[in-house]
Amino acid sequence: MKTEQPLWGRGVTALVLRIDDRSVKFVPAFLYGQGVNGCVEATFRDGRHTTSLGRLFMRSGMVNNWTFSPPGTLSRPGQHFDESIFFDLILALLP
Repeated sequence: MKTEQPLWGRGVTALVLRIDDRSVKFVPAFLYGQGVNGCVEATFRDGRHTTSLGRLFMRSGMVNNWTFSPPGTLSRPGQHFDESIFFDLILALLP
């Protein structure tokens, strides 16, 4: 596990899980909106191409936990983010 240098501002970093030339990166996007306190973008890189895996939203209000929305979907309630979804995201690291 490796944290990268800040992308902009103070303290904004990415969490990168890496095996050989394959990596899954979690980058804070800070998309604040109605019912959303924050957002993390998850991407997969195979050494040459980067693919979005989806977004994790920190919810507030009626649903006050993390949810997952696959790529191409808007900030809807999504699925409850749990260990199963996390391991599905990082499964892309295995050859």
